[in-house]
Amino acid sequence: MILSWWPVVICDIAGAVVTLGLAFASLRAARQWMSRRPDDVFRQYIYLLTIAIVFFAVSRSFGHLVKQLLLLGNMPGIWRAVAPVSGSVNSAVFVVIFAFGIYFHRFRTVHEELEQHKHQLEQLVEERTLELEQTNFKLEEEIAERRHIEKQLLESRATLENIFNSSVPTCITHLDFTLMHANQAYREIWPFRDEQSGVKCYENRPGPNCQTEKCTLRRVVHGQQEIVTYEMAKELPGKGLRHYLVTASPFRDAQGKLVGIIQNFQDITPRKMAERALAAERERLAITLNSIGDGVICTGTDGRVTLFNSMAEKLTGWSSVEAIGRPLEKIFRLVNARTGVPCENPVDKVLTTGNIVGLANHSLLVGRDGKKRHIADSGAPIRDHDGAIIGVVLVFRDVTRQLQMEKELQKIQKLESIGVLAGGIAHDFNNLLVAIIGNLSLTERLVDADSKARELVHNAKAASLRAKELTCQLLTFAKGGAPVKKTSSLADVIRESVGFVLHGEKVNCTFQIPDDLWLVDIDQGQISQVMQNMVINARDAMPDGGTVTISCVNLEDITGENIPGVDDGPFVRITVSDTGCGIDPALMERIFEPYFTTKEAGNGLGLAICHSIISQHGGHITVESRRGAGSSFKIYLPAAPVARETAPVASDQVRTGRGGGHVLVMDDEELVREVTRSMLEDLGYTAVTVTEGREAVQVFRQHQEAGTPFDIVIMDLTVPGGMGGREAAVEILALDPQARLVVSSGYSNDPVMADCRKYGFAAALVKPFTVHELEIILAELA
Repeated sequence: MILSWWPVVICDIAGAVVTLGLAFASLRAARQWMSRRPDDVFRQYIYLLTIAIVFFAVSRSFGHLVKQLLLLGNMPGIWRAVAPVSGSVNSAVFVVIFAFGIYFHRFRTVHEELEQHKHQLEQLVEERTLELEQTNFKLEEEIAERRHIEKQLLESRATLENIFNSSVPTCITHLDFTLMHANQAYREIWPFRDEQSGVKCYENRPGPNCQTEKCTLRRVVHGQQEIVTYEMAKELPGKGLRHYLVTASPFRDAQGKLVGIIQNFQDITPRKMAERALAAERERLAITLNSIGDGVICTGTDGRVTLFNSMAEKLTGWSSVEAIGRPLEKIFRLVNARTGVPCENPVDKVLTTGNIVGLANHSLLVGRDGKKRHIADSGAPIRDHDGAIIGVVLVFRDVTRQLQMEKELQKIQKLESIGVLAGGIAHDFNNLLVAIIGNLSLTERLVDADSKARELVHNAKAASLRAKELTCQLLTFAKGGAPVKKTSSLADVIRESVGFVLHGEKVNCTFQIPDDLWLVDIDQGQISQVMQNMVINARDAMPDGGTVTISCVNLEDITGENIPGVDDGPFVRITVSDTGCGIDPALMERIFEPYFTTKEAGNGLGLAICHSIISQHGGHITVESRRGAGSSFKIYLPAAPVARETAPVASDQVRTGRGGGHVLVMDDEELVREVTRSMLEDLGYTAVTVTEGREAVQVFRQHQEAGTPFDIVIMDLTVPGGMGGREAAVEILALDPQARLVVSSGYSNDPVMADCRKYGFAAALVKPFTVHELEIILAELA
């Protein structure tokens, strides 16, 4: 049986292909194994051996594959031609592989020895490397530390340089006066080339103390002062005069050896300007405090005085030099005006409460000389910008004169109140006196001259006339008549008044009246009454005789006279002094009160009337007296601004006798109307009476229209609740400008009564009046 060759061929081809695949896979694995340690020689050798074996396997497999393909292709001849070559190649490859195998053991032994030597060498290298690394680490640490130190030194030097150059002008000077170093700020003020130029400090910055015992360097070197400070000035271009505070201190080296001085030049120009501004502000404050009229005292929280103005000096009697630094209670002594007990210290009260406080009423300041003054004051805390109390300020003023003015005002108001009452009583009493005196005058004319009744009527009439004088005094006191002033010489009024009162008395009078005494605007009659009352009081105070001295003086200013309630300006002062018994101090407050008197026969109106008259003249009256040493009254009258001469008005001789005519009488009192009618009828006149001014105007118009006009109209000046004579006169004169009007009033000093023609009246009739006085008026108007 013949078997087929194809299975063999196929198997041979498949084996060749598999062998080729395994060979190439082994080659790839060997290559990867070697690449893990490319520096390993043994691995490289194994890799080469693998290549040889793979080459042998490839050769063998390729040979079988070619053989089978040639045989299958019926090309045995070609195979037989290449077969020897294929065998030779295979043999050569096998020999090579065998040679590799022979030397493999030797190579492995050498390789192990080399690996051992390599390991030892690597260990030595590692140990040496470790030593080198340690040494290098230490060296790097040292280098880093040195670099750090160098960096710190550089930073410190840069910092010092920056500080040195950015600080105030600074220079360092050697002991031989050579400038060692200076910053830029210094060089801008005192320029020089460099530190090596050998510039001396006294050349670069000359001063008055250079090369003297006061030299700063010498004082530091000699140990006189460790730190020297002084001030100097330098004129800089564009900046003006600058002021510097120089501070010099020792400059030492690292061993502490003195090698020079360092000087700082601090610009204190702003401080100097602030000091000058503060000094100017203090001066303005001092001027202000010394210019105000109040005393000002400042204290610290310890109660000691820190500020004391000139008014405080004046009021306390202490100078500011003496007061500053002393406790407040030593120089500012307050007592209660009523009890004399010391008052609480206002500074303690302010510090306790923290609020503004005022003095209690009736507080007296006792001066250094013991003089007591009424004061009003307030105390307030002085706080800093944080609100903390750092002191107390007291502001006080002398209110003694103010209290005197208030007291005087109360006195005036009291007198005015009494005056209103007295005026009302006197006015009503005057109207009664008109009826009494008028009827007594008529009765006296009707009674025979030899009759006993005529004597009684005459005595009653005389008593009534004395009552009239009393009511005139009351009306004057009550301001019922404003003074009718004219520019006059006081000397004439005083001499005439005093001569009339002291005629035949045991009292002498001396006058001290200068020739250049200023003129005054006065009502001569009222001032004459004042002088008479003054002299009468002086006479009565000297029953056994004595001397009255009357002196006058011109005063440009009365500020120093301590007179409350009187305007400033030129005044004339009249002083009436006596050598009598004086006035009891307990009675001094009451001497100007009406009806107050110490005389058995006095009525108590004399001084009250004097006070009223002087007040109406815009003046003032004061009194000084000591028991047993006499009294001195001072009268202040405003001087006349312009001297005006007045000429007396001559009066014609008055004719009397029975007359005739038609008379209109207006008065609000029925008794006055009736007695006036009776007087007029007795004198031969016919009379019509009315009660007030409107009725008088109406009746006057009616009679004028009826053709029976009135020849004379007598009207009361004042009608309560109705039209008075002054208003009615205007309307009557409007009806008849030629009307003859007579004004009648008990206020003899009223301006209308004193100058009646100015208000349209032809004459004035003072109540109460007699038939004879009425007859004279009518005769003048006939």
